[in-house]
Amino acid sequence: MNKLEAVFWDVDGTIADTELCGHRVAFNLAFKDFDLDWYWDEIKYLELLKIAGGLNRIIHYRNESNSELTEDECSNIQSRKRIHYKKLVESGTIKVRDGVMRLIDELSSFDIEQFIVTTSGRGSLEPFLNTTLSSRLHSFSEIITNEDVKKHKPFPDAYNLAIELSKKSHFNCLAIEDSMIGVEAAKSANLNCLLTLPPWSSSIQNISKKANACVNSLGNSINPSKVIYGKKLTSNMVDLSYLTQIIN
Repeated sequence: MNKLEAVFWDVDGTIADTELCGHRVAFNLAFKDFDLDWYWDEIKYLELLKIAGGLNRIIHYRNESNSELTEDECSNIQSRKRIHYKKLVESGTIKVRDGVMRLIDELSSFDIEQFIVTTSGRGSLEPFLNTTLSSRLHSFSEIITNEDVKKHKPFPDAYNLAIELSKKSHFNCLAIEDSMIGVEAAKSANLNCLLTLPPWSSSIQNISKKANACVNSLGNSINPSKVIYGKKLTSNMVDLSYLTQIIN
């Protein structure tokens, strides 16, 4: 029986509802700052989430809209977006998802090593870490961002680095993700993976079936978790017992 020894957490959409009420809003504010007539509504932004990394989304949209923006100008927009995102985080706009703090604490109490593994840049991530997640930072051994690897999700580079740094067998590790590209990255690194659907997911028809299990949230005593596919929960929420169960 495999023993769970390390858990690798994605951030955007997994730990917190950062995408639609955070990053998307910050992008649109940055576009205004540069007098661009761009506006990413929720439908467009969800489409752009198929592309990993904020700068990559800007460049993709530039190409899609036949804009003449240079790479440097796109990078400047991304830098301005980080400033707006930091202000949104500091205002308390970004909320942690149900069950996240509870599970971080439980894993920590059993000395399960925990890493953050994200495609976000460190500049975008740090405001969230230093405010909303500050009380739990001591629970994480390492923080891996897009600056730490050459290829981002869905490539496995970030997770391969996490496995290497953890010095654990991939059989004893598990990634928690909210997206198809995240699951693909984890599975390409031969990792076990739990998919926790983002709150904006309106359909379960096209979700990745590659994860070991899929739930609507990690759950808590007020809002229990619901299994979409995979092994049944051992309680009404995702806990260490369940994570151990789904890697075996």
